[in-house]
Amino acid sequence: MYLQRNHMTRRRFSNLAQVVEEYYDELLGFVVRRTGSRPLAEEIVHETWIRASITRVVMPGNPRAYVYSMVRNLVIDHHRHHSVRQMVELSPVPHDENSEGENCAPQHDVAVPSHEDMVSARQELALISDVVTRLPQKCRQVFLMYRGQELSMSEIAKTLDISVRTVENHIARAMVECRRCLQDARREL
Repeated sequence: MYLQRNHMTRRRFSNLAQVVEEYYDELLGFVVRRTGSRPLAEEIVHETWIRASITRVVMPGNPRAYVYSMVRNLVIDHHRHHSVRQMVELSPVPHDENSEGENCAPQHDVAVPSHEDMVSARQELALISDVVTRLPQKCRQVFLMYRGQELSMSEIAKTLDISVRTVENHIARAMVECRRCLQDARREL
């Protein structure tokens, strides 16, 4: 029986993005329980869909479990990033030994990016900017509100009087186009 069910699951989905779509509500609940935030959960599940739509892995034997692993890893990444940010914000700042008082500006040890890193970042930004300008007007507007103004998907939906699902679709399209452009640029190097 297990082999038949496993075989049927494999035939039912042609790509992992379809798996995320099929289990969207279930995945959303899973992430909400772990993060306590529905907007964050929507973002994580959306990121999972994007990664699933551009991945080139062979369809796993249990695609649902594979997608849950993707989501779980993104939740872990979020928690890791959030706790690192908190540690940086809360860590004591070393003061210069020659400082005369507490009002002196703190000295930060900041890693300065190399010239090559800066050039690469500027090139990537130019590529992404070009992709964004070529997006359809509504898609571009939604994407810029989401990434530029950092509005939640529900805030964007309310502002533009469209459904959250439409917002998700616009953001997904924009992100897929940006990632595809960056992947193509990296292949050309």
